[in-house]
Amino acid sequence: MGVCASCHNVKTPHTPKTPATGKEKDAVHGGSGTPRAAESFRRPSSIMVMNISNGSIKEYKQPISASVVVSEISNNNCCYISNAESMRIGTCMPRVPDEEELLPGRIYFIVPISHLNYPLSLPLLCDLAVKVGSALCQLTETAR
Repeated sequence: MGVCASCHNVKTPHTPKTPATGKEKDAVHGGSGTPRAAESFRRPSSIMVMNISNGSIKEYKQPISASVVVSEISNNNCCYISNAESMRIGTCMPRVPDEEELLPGRIYFIVPISHLNYPLSLPLLCDLAVKVGSALCQLTETAR
């Protein structure tokens, strides 16, 4: 989904270098060897699906098609699946074809069909990023 900033004055954190090697510290581990909570969900074998209407998130361990996920939520096709990596500001949230299998290591959103022709705004994208980050942190904490 990319980086989200609502103000041009937001500063990006400096990536420190280790004194001995001069190389940048690992951004995922913050140089400590321990994954940060927000990054620890990136389990390549898991498929994460978040409902943007209620913020619930579900993790799938096995490959699953978009149509099966949608049918678990609704039997009248009032929603669709969108891949977080395909979302762009100013464009409509792309629909994953019903027959397509969701890919492990990716985050998907269950989107109301009413959003199909609605361009994605920066505030909505930021809201989704915050919601998914919060839900994933809660998911990793309950898994411990």
